[in-house]
Amino acid sequence: MDILKMLGFVFVALGLALELPKILRDYREDRNLENFLELFGRIFMILAAIILAIGVFV
Repeated sequence: MDILKMLGFVFVALGLALELPKILRDYREDRNLENFLELFGRIFMILAAIILAIGVFV
């Protein structure tokens, strides 16, 4: 069961990472606080999902 949880977190991280280039492109076009917070939050969620996947697996 723990492997399924780990795979779930890995897939969440991959899904979030696939949308990262679009968010980065939006931030580069219009550098404002809203786009920065969206980019920062997305990166933070990706890192959190990876850490949770490692924590569940170990």
